[in-house]
Amino acid sequence: MTPEEAVYRQAIRLTIVVLAAIAVVGAAIAWVVVGPAGAVAALVGAVVAAIGAIPTQVSMLVGHRKPPHVMAGIVAFSWLGKMAVIIVALLVLGQVESFHRASFAATAMTGIVASLVVDVLTLRKARIPYVEPGP
Repeated sequence: MTPEEAVYRQAIRLTIVVLAAIAVVGAAIAWVVVGPAGAVAALVGAVVAAIGAIPTQVSMLVGHRKPPHVMAGIVAFSWLGKMAVIIVALLVLGQVESFHRASFAATAMTGIVASLVVDVLTLRKARIPYVEPGP
């Protein structure tokens, strides 16, 4: 396993753990404050945050050994695909009357910000060389 793969795998694992914790805490708080509809909305918000974060990390793991133009294509299509899924989900959820938007938004935004923090902290601690040493 290369140092890059280790960093990407660590970021994916940590993101999953953090988003699962946010889902549990967000759903519990929403259940107490709003009721079952808020808890469901909070869980959906955590899923949307996961859809926003994890595909990019997986595409980096898959594409980091590929030529730059192939890696760029993998990351770009991953981004495009997850944005399409998120937009469709938001359009569908906007039509649901009993959907608690505040619980959804709070959990989704918390999850997205937390995943960005995980990415930054993981890459900041990574010890990946910029150049390969010569013979």
